[in-house]
Amino acid sequence: MKSDQSQIGNDWYRAGFDVWYPIVYAHRTVAAAAPEAAFAAERLALGETDRVLDLCCGNGRHMVHLIPVVRQVVGLDYSAAMLRLAKAAAPGRMRLVRADMRSLPFDEAFDVVVNFFTSFGYFASHAENLRVIAEVARVLKPGGRFFIDYLNPVAVQRTLVPESVREYNGYTIRERRWIDHEQRRVNKTVVVSKASAQVSEWGESVRLYEEAELREMLAVNALHVAGVFGDYDGTRLDEAQPRMILVGSKG
Repeated sequence: MKSDQSQIGNDWYRAGFDVWYPIVYAHRTVAAAAPEAAFAAERLALGETDRVLDLCCGNGRHMVHLIPVVRQVVGLDYSAAMLRLAKAAAPGRMRLVRADMRSLPFDEAFDVVVNFFTSFGYFASHAENLRVIAEVARVLKPGGRFFIDYLNPVAVQRTLVPESVREYNGYTIRERRWIDHEQRRVNKTVVVSKASAQVSEWGESVRLYEEAELREMLAVNALHVAGVFGDYDGTRLDEAQPRMILVGSKG
């Protein structure tokens, strides 16, 4: 479905995480994030002296579980709407910053960087996505740790549901998904309607990176992988697992 790629602009992320996110992704709750944050904390050996950057923090649902564990959590996101939700989730207990992940306003400031739920691969060019990895490396202190939760491209291609329709709080959410094999991206369009009238529409697009490619992107930035998991239960990565979770350290 190559022709449909034109439906999604290169800067789709600028409008893709707005006030409709809590409607479309209502299942991504604070409660659902608790075991994910706990898994990350265990694998990273988080402690009370650690300063953590939650890169692409969204509505703060993972941050609220990390706050009691570490010295400080800084949440960074491009979406002002998501940051407002994060502020409401834990008022006064976290520092929130609006910035582009290709240019982080820090320098060797963090012991840990976490990046949950496929908040990577958004940009049109490989160079831009590689720049994100370089920025993660730059803001980590020497010996700092990272946790990247990305999709498993093999599982995506095997299990992709082309179209779905569901109801939530009086809204109808229609999602259409496809893979552009030439561009190596998984795409989705979302249409939200209420009472048969369309109220919002946008697209999402994520680059499909294989494990070896991600390892290389990390390695060229002195980020070394210590473990790779296929899900939050600690299962080893294979083609049947939905996630690709990489944990490691700098230098």
